[in-house]
Amino acid sequence: MKSIHLLFVLLFVVGCKNSDQVASAVFIGGDIINPSNNYVVLYDTQNRIDTLYLNSENRFLYHFTDFKPGIHSFVHGGKHQSILLEVSDSIMMHINTHDFDESIVYNGFGAKKNNYLINLLLKLEKEDSQTNEFYEKSPEEYYQNIETLITQNISELELFLKTNPNSELFKKIAIASIKYHYFMRKELYPYRHFGKNNLTNFKEIPSHFYDFRKEIVYNDLDLKDFYPYYNYLFPHINNLALEQLILSKEGFNLDDHKLEYTIRKLELIDSLVTKTMIKNNLLKYTTRNFISNSISIDQSYILYQSFLEKSSNDKDKRYIKNLFKNAQGLQPGFPLPPIEVINNKNETLNINTIFDKTSVIYFWDNASRYHFENSHIKVKTLQKMYPNIDFIAININAMHTNVWKNMIYANRFKIDNEYRFSDPSYAKKRLAINYIKKIIIVDKEGVILNSTVDLFAPEFIKLLRQYD
Repeated sequence: MKSIHLLFVLLFVVGCKNSDQVASAVFIGGDIINPSNNYVVLYDTQNRIDTLYLNSENRFLYHFTDFKPGIHSFVHGGKHQSILLEVSDSIMMHINTHDFDESIVYNGFGAKKNNYLINLLLKLEKEDSQTNEFYEKSPEEYYQNIETLITQNISELELFLKTNPNSELFKKIAIASIKYHYFMRKELYPYRHFGKNNLTNFKEIPSHFYDFRKEIVYNDLDLKDFYPYYNYLFPHINNLALEQLILSKEGFNLDDHKLEYTIRKLELIDSLVTKTMIKNNLLKYTTRNFISNSISIDQSYILYQSFLEKSSNDKDKRYIKNLFKNAQGLQPGFPLPPIEVINNKNETLNINTIFDKTSVIYFWDNASRYHFENSHIKVKTLQKMYPNIDFIAININAMHTNVWKNMIYANRFKIDNEYRFSDPSYAKKRLAINYIKKIIIVDKEGVILNSTVDLFAPEFIKLLRQYD
């Protein structure tokens, strides 16, 4: 009923305009079930930001006064999704935060194309979760399987367009969603198939395997805010850098040459991408990932300098500068910064007061339900293996207390060692939390033992043996 009521409001507002205004008016609104906070953040095609506050019935409504067609983005409680908006669209969305992407339903003018896109996304994600064994196939067999999947999805799109005529922009976005997803899987294949310790075997990939690269557009501004596009570009740049280094250096080893590898990636981005917004995004996130995972401050500084030479975005430069500064303070032997956390009794504590023994701090985000569940399940097993180590979970979102507790209780996880940040935005920056699998190991005094290992990395269990 809420969804229908808000749609009537949208149509009523549009109906009150004269006919010329109706043709160009663009509205977006919705209602959120189980909201994590009281607002939605909307990014337009110019990357301008508007904060849309929920009313007493958890609804929001926004009328564009300066509109440009294209991909827009909205964020609520750390969860992100894209929406295609064009002239005359008046779209209402219905969202349940307990199952964010899966729950999204659009209504109104422009809804069908966006329902198609979100359903396509979910289909491809589900397919990915079930087809890891594909990477075990030979290069030729894998190539043929991917080509078949591309053809099938393009055919389904053509059937949709027969009964739902749409703009050229929608067709472009839909085709990009399909192709860049499968192109990404082709780029990932060599690494997944051979492994990082068998890089020389990359040469076994037949030349036609990469014919799809002729279709790549490095400077497509229509896709500058579209994450399937970036999901492709990152592994693509990774592969180009590896291919060059493998050919130029005998016995190239990725573990021993991470800095050289990442510098080569920045050089490729700088040479291949000319549109500053796309280039700066690629430079920023490539540099961020290296600094967040590096155990060498000297190497991080070298990469930081390379980044500064290539980026033209002052905001990104300040961000990376602060990340580098914070990463310096997270090296082994340094005390954990005095971040404030909130326990299940709603008490605010200095994080350094909650350690009784060596502790593994791991993080979860309500935007990633699979990680939330899998990390807690893994830790439950690890706790039995290493009884002398504490495992402490911290939620990184600005969540209402009841929403936070309900997620934990609904999955029957114990709440004793569960915390959330008092100021998530500050804490994530100070602790350099840029990817959710990051963990920090500290001793009982809060002195850092390790801050770069991944919760699901094979070496993590071996590392724990040192502290048990």
